Amino acid sequence: MVDGWVQRSCARLGIVAAVVGLVGGCGSGGGASAKYESARLEGEVTLDGKPLDEGSIQFVPSNAEAPPVTVPILKGRYVAPKVGVGKVTVILSGATAERPAVVSSNYTPPPSATIPARYKNGLPIEVKADKADQDFAMSSK
Repeated sequence: MVDGWVQRSCARLGIVAAVVGLVGGCGSGGGASAKYESARLEGEVTLDGKPLDEGSIQFVPSNAEAPPVTVPILKGRYVAPKVGVGKVTVILSGATAERPAVVSSNYTPPPSATIPARYKNGLPIEVKADKADQDFAMSSK
């Protein structure tokens, strides 16, 4: 009778240990992607001296542990809270449009000026932990 009880207890203990092992292995766990040095970047994005109305900016670190980060550009400004430190390729997209000082109901905006291809293909920059400001002044010429 005691032997049966010991066998059942050991079996239950084995099942509990297996479940705990499986559950313990799940979750975010702070893997390799969480272990990289990063910096908060913010700045202005202009095309021919005018703020980019809207768009996006993507930061692609050369460090494989740091993930790519894409943030919006709104009214010529962006904020990227966590960009991997080191060599980074920046890819810009977006547009700016001329707007009159007073807009009438029959106003049709002209086509927006888009970012030249040389800026869409990636700009190399160096991200440093102690430098947060990074402006991008583009030229269509």
